[in-house]
Amino acid sequence: MAEFLSTFIFILPGIMAYFWLQVFGLNPSVKHTAPELSGIAALLWLPVSFITLLIINTWGALISIKYLSVQQVWTVESLSKATSDIKYLFLFLVVSFIVSFFLCWVWSLWGNEFLRARINDVRNSRNIAPLSSSTTVWEEFFIKYEKDKNKKANGKEAVYRVYKIDKKEDYIIGSMTKASRPLESDKALVLEATEEWKNTIKANPYKINRIYIDTKSGMVVEEIDHKFFDENSIPEDNN
Repeated sequence: MAEFLSTFIFILPGIMAYFWLQVFGLNPSVKHTAPELSGIAALLWLPVSFITLLIINTWGALISIKYLSVQQVWTVESLSKATSDIKYLFLFLVVSFIVSFFLCWVWSLWGNEFLRARINDVRNSRNIAPLSSSTTVWEEFFIKYEKDKNKKANGKEAVYRVYKIDKKEDYIIGSMTKASRPLESDKALVLEATEEWKNTIKANPYKINRIYIDTKSGMVVEEIDHKFFDENSIPEDNN
């Protein structure tokens, strides 16, 4: 039991931080082997656990109430012994959860952008295309949108025309209301008002902003520009 708790304490903070980084969109969904995942957890464990122990040790130094006070821990051995106390174990996990969230939040907002800028400086000096802020093409096309170009136009969701690369006339078009997260292995879109939008583009000229091509499945997704449509001709929401 003691070995299980020690392993739990030395892995969980890193796993929690890795989970937050994936949810925040900094890491794509990748299948890792057990050694790879252990190495990632160990690297992320260091900053999360150091800040967590600093907070708990400060708590232990300031709080002297019997049922709320905890012992101060400054060594790995003493940490392993301290976590045998349920009260300390619970406090460590709660603080680790909060610390990992805010640490990854700060990193996703500023740290990652600073590091990416430095990496792109080196890549530009070597005449290599700079890294995008998104980790996947799916996220860049369907999920991300610029602050000055809201994803919605004229109150409608982004409109996509979908077809197989060898069957362009057999297509589906509609306003996108849902898209798979980058973490999901199977990608899907939810399109609404498909018949209405099909009639709209048949009766009106339109412009294609961007095209997404899935080279594996042969699916093509065209992003239709709303500006080419009269506001009265845009299909109403089904909601």
